[in-house]
Amino acid sequence: MTDGARGVPEQDPPSLWRNRDYNLWWSGTAVSALGTGVSRLALPLLMLAVTGSAAAAGVVGTCASAGLTAGLLPAGVAADRCSRRALLTGASLTQLATTGTVCWTVAAGHPWLPLIAALALAQGLASAVFAGAAAPLVRRIVPRAQLRAAFARAEVRDHSAELAGAPLGGTLFALARWVPFLADALSYAAVTVACLLIRTPLGPDPAERAARRPPSGRDLGAGLAFVRGVPFLRYTLVWSALMNLLFTGVAFMFVVALRHHGASSAQIGSAEGIATACGLGGALACGWVVRRVSGRRLVLLVSWMLVFGVAGLVPLAAWPWAAGLCLGASIVFVTPLNAVFGAAMVAAVPDAMAARVLTSVNMAVQSCGWLAPVLCGALADAFGVAVPLLAITVGLALLATTHHLAPTAVHLDGPHETGDGIGDEDMAGARAEAEVEADESGDGAGARHGTGLGTAKPRVEPDGQPGDDA
Repeated sequence: MTDGARGVPEQDPPSLWRNRDYNLWWSGTAVSALGTGVSRLALPLLMLAVTGSAAAAGVVGTCASAGLTAGLLPAGVAADRCSRRALLTGASLTQLATTGTVCWTVAAGHPWLPLIAALALAQGLASAVFAGAAAPLVRRIVPRAQLRAAFARAEVRDHSAELAGAPLGGTLFALARWVPFLADALSYAAVTVACLLIRTPLGPDPAERAARRPPSGRDLGAGLAFVRGVPFLRYTLVWSALMNLLFTGVAFMFVVALRHHGASSAQIGSAEGIATACGLGGALACGWVVRRVSGRRLVLLVSWMLVFGVAGLVPLAAWPWAAGLCLGASIVFVTPLNAVFGAAMVAAVPDAMAARVLTSVNMAVQSCGWLAPVLCGALADAFGVAVPLLAITVGLALLATTHHLAPTAVHLDGPHETGDGIGDEDMAGARAEAEVEADESGDGAGARHGTGLGTAKPRVEPDGQPGDDA
């Protein structure tokens, strides 16, 4: 099957608004993202209310992130071997069950920390399965020429859900502690129905499933081998992983710091809503920005805006609205980066190994982030809430400085800034390297990898959106 012909005509494609399968996927994941935004705020508030310890809240967040990180590579292998539709629905139903159990436990008045942590771990593992199966989905239901538009709409979806989810989560938590988790559980039912109603085959194709494959253990490294052969992907991966570590800490400490200064759950939700509104503004302006600002300039701008935005949280944490505006002003241009990098990565990866490559990228990005909540919580308990924020500020400044020195950053200009023809020679070399590695392990991948594949806070990731369904 030729590139871009996965059930969607490549010439004169209809508007995305008339693409039934894409709109089903977009709507289902939008509802799921809204539910996740509600519970994402409620979970640390619950742990702080029950235990009074930021470290305990950090343990729960770390368990969810650890489950996601540990499951991504196996999930990618499974998604290139097994029915992706079955994996999507199974993962969503598992998330519905785990979130429903949290709701029942809280409603019964017994939110036991070890049980909540175990459920968070299971939720993270299910989220990894969902992300692996979802990674190739957009390319299958959207023509190649509309990928960037699809990713821009995904950014609007995500930020709109976060904008509504944070204040709604604070309000529902104030109403009753179990209500946000019920809302999240119902949202997983919505995305399950959407996945079942999509008509386009989600793959892998029957020939790819029937082909001889190496043992699963050897197959785990094929995605990383592809990434290793492309300097631009290596640069994106390392930068995204470090930014994810630091920004995960920012998101956690934002709630802890505001709560420490006496903000109510509704005030914290409103402050997160202000920050998210700024991100939504960046998503709406995404097309205009990427046409006028080079990729390297965007990276430098975003990096330094984050430095000053996080530093400003230290003196402004006593005023929730000001803290939300300060953080929001620093992240407004993250969304154009997500659209450009996400569409470029998805368009470049062959469908037969898409899930392995894209989950490998996500796994590397998530590999450090799971440490942030527990480390920040421990530092906050020991030295006060300002110390973790200052440490994150220093880390962001060091990372921003490296962008001025890294030779690969120059390649963000030119073809890379549009996402078209990104590193074609490097991509060809990477495919050859991955095929050689697979052939040496008995894969015979060179005959099956075919042509390109068509997910998912900063988030330079495919539209599998583990952050949204974690």
